[in-house]
Amino acid sequence: MKRIGLLAGSLRAESYARKVARNLGLLVPNTVLAEPISIAHLPLLHDHLSRREQDACQAFKEQVQRMDAFCIVTPEINRGIPGCLKNALDIASVSYQGSLWEHKPVLIASVSTGKLGGLSASQQLKQLALVLGMQPVQPTEIYISDVRRLFADHEVLTDDSVLPFLKLAVDNLIAAMPGETPTSTLTFQIGTDKIRLLQQEKQVGQATFQWSTGSLVISSITIEPEFEHRGLAGQLMLKLIMIARLFNLGIVAKCSYSQAFFKQHPALGKALRLQ
Repeated sequence: MKRIGLLAGSLRAESYARKVARNLGLLVPNTVLAEPISIAHLPLLHDHLSRREQDACQAFKEQVQRMDAFCIVTPEINRGIPGCLKNALDIASVSYQGSLWEHKPVLIASVSTGKLGGLSASQQLKQLALVLGMQPVQPTEIYISDVRRLFADHEVLTDDSVLPFLKLAVDNLIAAMPGETPTSTLTFQIGTDKIRLLQQEKQVGQATFQWSTGSLVISSITIEPEFEHRGLAGQLMLKLIMIARLFNLGIVAKCSYSQAFFKQHPALGKALRLQ
């Protein structure tokens, strides 16, 4: 399975860049794994790292090396990218194999609570990406301004003025990944309490959920009668699991289908903190 690394250039606990990166992960098809990459544990790069610091850098490099592509979302500080992001990019640029970013497609986005959307930081990040050998995909002009309003009520991005543009960028990133990537006619519309599963704009199924503190409660999964027995309920479960993984939530399987799903896949339920 192909992997896309989600990297946010911020150490803030409630970082808007991290929220956008997670939502980019929700736009990835079920045939591709979106994996958050943390940079909070990385030391400042220098010549005299302790053994513990070297191990942290090595684990980060190995995670970067496993990825086939990246989504990098940066805030802007003093008209540039944060130092923690530059430090992370530098760490994975130094290895026995050379730059571990090289030849890998990357989606670049910037966010700001102001009106310019982090334009200067985005331009700086694009230049660094090219120096490191990454391959930025179009559209490269993804500047998300007034980002605070997008997450006023919920962690899930539902704004119709932003989502189509981000979906186009994610689709282009998938297309730029090396090797064959399976295509699908399925589309997921994720809201604050439900996921609609569409096939050629026709709803074929739906999952409802509740997002409580630290938990994702799966309330129901339904498939339209004429589309039953095609594995579509499983596709909805996979998307719910992706939400739990990206937002670090435990899962409460309340409906009968989700309970049966985790009985069939007990190791998965254990990994996801099934409650």
